[in-house]
Amino acid sequence: MTDSGRFWCVREFSLAEALEARQKRELDAFMQHVHYQKGETIYFPGDPSDTVYTLHNGRVRLDYLDASGKRLTFAIVGPGQVFGETALAGEEKRRWIAEAMEDTTLCIVHKNDLMRFAEQNPKFALTITKLIGSRMVEVENKLENLLFRGVRARLANTLLALAQEHGRETAEGVCIDLGLTHQELAHLIGSTRETTSATLGDLEDEGLLTKRRGEIVVPDMERIRSLARA
Repeated sequence: MTDSGRFWCVREFSLAEALEARQKRELDAFMQHVHYQKGETIYFPGDPSDTVYTLHNGRVRLDYLDASGKRLTFAIVGPGQVFGETALAGEEKRRWIAEAMEDTTLCIVHKNDLMRFAEQNPKFALTITKLIGSRMVEVENKLENLLFRGVRARLANTLLALAQEHGRETAEGVCIDLGLTHQELAHLIGSTRETTSATLGDLEDEGLLTKRRGEIVVPDMERIRSLARA
């Protein structure tokens, strides 16, 4: 990786947006590149929570694994997004599984380096606080979606989020081309593969989406929003 490519880490690191050029160069000195292959685990529950990550390319899935071994996917992280930031909130051991969905390049920085940097840069410390707060809101919204909505509404809400974060506009509608299997979608909505497949089929019959190999196309986002609010 070239020096200019490595500087991408801090240039696109959302936590560093409020910093001046000199401060970004200082922070860049703490950051490193790490590569993971598709399917490789970045960290497991119980691993030390001592680093923060941002994606250079690829995608990462964050899963919660309960005592019975059932998976629940909390989020799919794309390029430019940060994860592992709970290390900055006092988390000592990881509670999630982070797994590369594609060949992935990550930029990592040790939490102690970030915290020392934050002590000298109040705006940076405020950005960290806002990030942790927004992540807590995401967790609350995820729990609300799982506890108080039916499968159709949960699936619609998840498709809406995936379309907003990872979708691309096409002539047919918004295309979500993450290559998700029905089982992976089931992990996202807290359901079984069979129920998820049946619900996808129902929504396709109703014209709310079109399924293709590895892709889901949403022709009318407003209809999906209405179903998500149900």
